[in-house]
Amino acid sequence: MTRVRDPIHDYIDLSSIEVKLVDTPAYQRLRWIKQLGPANLVYPGANHTRHEHCMGTSHVVGKMADSVGLDSEQKQLAKVSGLLHDLGHTAFSHLGDGIEGVEDHVIRTTQIIKNTEISEILSDEGIDYNAVNQIITGNHQLGPLVSGDLDGDRLDYLIRDAHYTGVSAGVDVGRIIDTMTMADSQNKEKESWGSIVEDVDSELMIKQNGLPVVETLLTARSIMYPTVYFHPFARGADLMLARGTNYAIKSGKFDVSDFTTFTDHKLLSELDCAGGLSQQIVKDFENRKIVKSGISITREQAESLGLDKSHREEYEISIATKLGVPSTEIYVDLPPLSVLPGLKTKILKEDGEVALARNMSKLISGLYEAQFDHWRCRVYGPSKINKELKKVSEKVLGV
Repeated sequence: MTRVRDPIHDYIDLSSIEVKLVDTPAYQRLRWIKQLGPANLVYPGANHTRHEHCMGTSHVVGKMADSVGLDSEQKQLAKVSGLLHDLGHTAFSHLGDGIEGVEDHVIRTTQIIKNTEISEILSDEGIDYNAVNQIITGNHQLGPLVSGDLDGDRLDYLIRDAHYTGVSAGVDVGRIIDTMTMADSQNKEKESWGSIVEDVDSELMIKQNGLPVVETLLTARSIMYPTVYFHPFARGADLMLARGTNYAIKSGKFDVSDFTTFTDHKLLSELDCAGGLSQQIVKDFENRKIVKSGISITREQAESLGLDKSHREEYEISIATKLGVPSTEIYVDLPPLSVLPGLKTKILKEDGEVALARNMSKLISGLYEAQFDHWRCRVYGPSKINKELKKVSEKVLGV
């Protein structure tokens, strides 16, 4: 057993197999990938990495396993899955979401587990890598612990991200874990998960007395979304890096498969060596010369205007032409609509019945509606043309 000091969970204990997995090149790469991408341009303390988050996730999953009564083998399987769940993230974490031809990071994670020494390490310890991949993709009875609605991943990253950004979260993760239980399709609570892998009717739930702390968690998550995860300035930096990367790939400087192996530093180095637009973007990024939002459009406005992500390039060219600047300097951002986690969380009521948390809490149902109010379509450009950008964008987009 190896003990690691962690600022969030105090101490994290790693088993011998977990140490072996951490020491693989695929895992060590996560040391050099920031958890929140370029958010440190806004929050100077946000320099934590996928490496520490994955160890934290494994730790939380272990606590969840104890709470619901997993045996030692099932607990180890779940913990290993939590440890490896983010291996497929690209440089700057979610930058890959904006790169053409890049597969979802969960798919890449399963491929890394299958095609590297990790599968052999797991096999030597009697763990089937297919089971690990099924848990990570949510296609296993233990899936809810790692890839569920209120899983170890979310319970760690929320408090970890809040800690390093200085945003108050106030979430009692221990209390949430203590109120976790398992019930079958007949709504009968079980004393232990026991042979849960064979028990397809079992579901992870929260006891009714845990509903208030679930409300607290989802409230904190709804605050983190607009203030951290989609902060306008950090989002602008993401868009710049994505454009620089796509330009380098199209120019043949490196390919998509190369990009998926890069760390943050490696990507910046490759973009600098690529020259042209990619190099200029890196210089601006490193000097914090980030494009600025000139206009912000609500979800209701975007829908009424018929704005479509598939026409983004057309919008950018039209706006740039009217401003007399290169289209590469204009960014129209139509981000995905993130659905608040926890909406599928089931509550085991005191009378033994099961209900969705959102149907038992006006606060949670209200948070579901509020998340759509946070969504924004923005148009970014150089700060020197910000006033003109607003006027032209309004005209082109019909605002």
